[in-house]
Amino acid sequence: MRVSAVLFMLAMVGETLAAPATVATTTVEKRGWQQTVPLYGTLTSPRDAAVTPRVAGLVDSVAVDAGDRVDAGDTLIELDRRLDALTLETQEASITEARARLVEARRLRDEAQRLASRGAISTTELKSRSSQVSVRAAALQRLRAEADLQRERLARHVVVAPFAGVVRERQVEPGEYVAQTTPVVGLVSTERLRVDTAAPQQYFDLIDPGMPVRIQPEALDGDEIAGRVDVTVPASDALARSFLVRTFVSNENGRLAPGMSAKVLFDIQRSDPVLVAPRDALVRVPGGGTRMWVVVADTEVDSGYRAVKRQVTLGRSADGVVEVRSGLEPGERVVVRGNESLENNEPVRVREATAGSQPSALPERSLRLTGGQAS
Repeated sequence: MRVSAVLFMLAMVGETLAAPATVATTTVEKRGWQQTVPLYGTLTSPRDAAVTPRVAGLVDSVAVDAGDRVDAGDTLIELDRRLDALTLETQEASITEARARLVEARRLRDEAQRLASRGAISTTELKSRSSQVSVRAAALQRLRAEADLQRERLARHVVVAPFAGVVRERQVEPGEYVAQTTPVVGLVSTERLRVDTAAPQQYFDLIDPGMPVRIQPEALDGDEIAGRVDVTVPASDALARSFLVRTFVSNENGRLAPGMSAKVLFDIQRSDPVLVAPRDALVRVPGGGTRMWVVVADTEVDSGYRAVKRQVTLGRSADGVVEVRSGLEPGERVVVRGNESLENNEPVRVREATAGSQPSALPERSLRLTGGQAS
């Protein structure tokens, strides 16, 4: 009785060991390479200024505070201008005096011309009076220029916003003396922001100005904002092997602020077709190598298929797929499930990978396998 039970169990184990492994497969195909490349950066403003006065002086009043929104030309601070105003009044009085002197010089010249026509005055006297007119006219012109200069100096006692934006910092108080190099107000424009990202050098010929991108500011909890690449800077960072990509984004609704971190998604596409396979078809082996298993028809086995180890050369890898540069042909079926413990030429039962068994999505990242060979 016991011997029969043992024999039965051994027979069952033998059948189990002889049963072909069941694997899920998918067909490799050629298609245009598509890849989403996420890069990270910080939102900054293209216009961020520490506003300084154009003349030195004592602060009389401050019209803004941190957080205030201003338009271009709005008053930020005013300097005490009493002394400069008195100087302008003095110059304007001098102009009035010079104008009167010019009128008198012209009258004397005209009188001399009448006397000279009758021979009652010398030619030298006539020329002297004519030259006095020129002297008085030049003096009046000089005083007018000095007054214009003083008016400009007086106007510069009012510090105005050079562009529309938000006051990020108020740096002076009334009563303080400021020089022409003293920052008085920090002003930042927020209507249009930019994101500078460092792109790996292998994407230099794939990212062009005008290319649409998707921007995901961290503060917006996954919301996307459409943007476009404004410029790529060809000067590569020799240490990081990267180049600068600058993207602008509209902020008319005020949801963004300079200093926020953001992810920029570049949807890269190439029209030239390449052979791609799921990353789940790659099997890691001791020593750091990888391999793929290809299912081939074989009528000599009951299951109708065998798994064959295939050495391949890989290219780019992203978004759950890899580029296969050699070792596979379009239309071949690679194992994506059940390929962890296969042996070369092992019989297998095949089922196509269903929607639920497709290769698992990778985290959003990008990498490049440059001409590496999978073993």
